[in-house]
Amino acid sequence: MSDKLSEVFDAYDMEIFQTSRGRGAVLMRTSRGIRQLKPTDSNQSRVEAEYNFKELVSICGYDRLDRCVRNNDNELLSYDRYGVAYVLRCYFDGRECSTHDVDEILGATRNLTMLHRACRKAWELTDGDVHIRQTGNFKKRNQELKRVRNFISRYKARREFEQIYIKVFDKYYKAALDCEEKYGNLVIDKDNEHLGYCHGMYNNHSILVDEKNEFYTIGFDRFYVGNQLDDLYHFLRKMLEKNDYSIDLMEMILEEYNKYCTLTKRDYEYIYTLFSYPEKFYKISNQYMNSSKNWISPKMLEKINAIIEDDEKKKRLLESMRQKYLSLRP
Repeated sequence: MSDKLSEVFDAYDMEIFQTSRGRGAVLMRTSRGIRQLKPTDSNQSRVEAEYNFKELVSICGYDRLDRCVRNNDNELLSYDRYGVAYVLRCYFDGRECSTHDVDEILGATRNLTMLHRACRKAWELTDGDVHIRQTGNFKKRNQELKRVRNFISRYKARREFEQIYIKVFDKYYKAALDCEEKYGNLVIDKDNEHLGYCHGMYNNHSILVDEKNEFYTIGFDRFYVGNQLDDLYHFLRKMLEKNDYSIDLMEMILEEYNKYCTLTKRDYEYIYTLFSYPEKFYKISNQYMNSSKNWISPKMLEKINAIIEDDEKKKRLLESMRQKYLSLRP
């Protein structure tokens, strides 16, 4: 047991039997059950909001989530001797969800529908004017892409990554402008049936599966109020990227979600729009601008080549999605 964390451990009324480390946190078997202790940059109000949100979601029917635990002083933040803040959360015996086992992927999809139903109820019970996050500020993103292009254009002696970037830029920028022209901001209003609390980064890393094939959801650091289809899109995109943009898998995930949370033509159009945006090209553009320009990581060269290689697969998937779902009657 680390001496550095002794003050933090002592802040909680529990006996610790075993500790281990994983993903920047300490996992513990305690007299209160399995717990996770993790450093945080969040302030007191954000952690309080997370606590209240999770307690409400639990009341609304979904309790398989990493609820925050108060310390002996009834506080959510505990500090080590160096002033680093930690949050203690309930945790579970399990492993990360597989990205290749179809049954587990569909199980994680059902888990998301259960979470979303409870999160919608929780939002309906919430008092106060909570900010609703809007998705798809394509205009702002496209301005950022243009700045990257202009920055690289000033170089006369371009390295391989920069040469490839300039060569393919127009294609991705056109796709990005098409999304901006057709959809602008994907505004969500308060009458939208998918409005509610969102996980914020629902993927295989935030889903645990135990020996009984029960699913648990963790990692709500980016939770917010908005269109819950953002979570579905994020999960769908991650799973399809891991499975060679399988059209069959796309249909299975969407149909599984639709069994429990009805999707309309408008909803499919929303997901299609998010998928149409060149997200990975936008991300690598940001990564380039935020990195040292003296040396470009070989990993970035691998990434941009992988993005280009995946183009045709993604186009086929989008065309299949358009034909199958966007031709539906409203």
